[in-house]
Amino acid sequence: MAIEDGRERIIEKAEELGRHISQTAEYAYLSAANRDIADDREAVTTLNMMRELQEKILAHMSRGEEPPDELQQEFTEHQEKVQTSARYQSLISSQANFDKLMDKVHEAIGRGIKKGQESRIIISS
Repeated sequence: MAIEDGRERIIEKAEELGRHISQTAEYAYLSAANRDIADDREAVTTLNMMRELQEKILAHMSRGEEPPDELQQEFTEHQEKVQTSARYQSLISSQANFDKLMDKVHEAIGRGIKKGQESRIIISS
């Protein structure tokens, strides 16, 4: 019973952590950048085309074939178009900042686990 209570407490703490993360500036900026890119019809079309071209390139490669030059060139052109988009740059920057926050969260969880392993005291729920 105590083990199950401990698991429930972990889930509760994880949900609380999720709520706190959703209130950070990093999350707000990432959400706004995702909405901005989703509202940009041209960007969405270009990103979808890039995915299709990437799938075609990977299909050639999985068959041991060199993708046709025109296919690679078309992918590169779309990639350059996307990379020069201010909205895309904002998305990439926001994602990087959010990832840094999540890395710090994972490191803190790791430190907590290590401290828990080193402790001989059993914490009851």
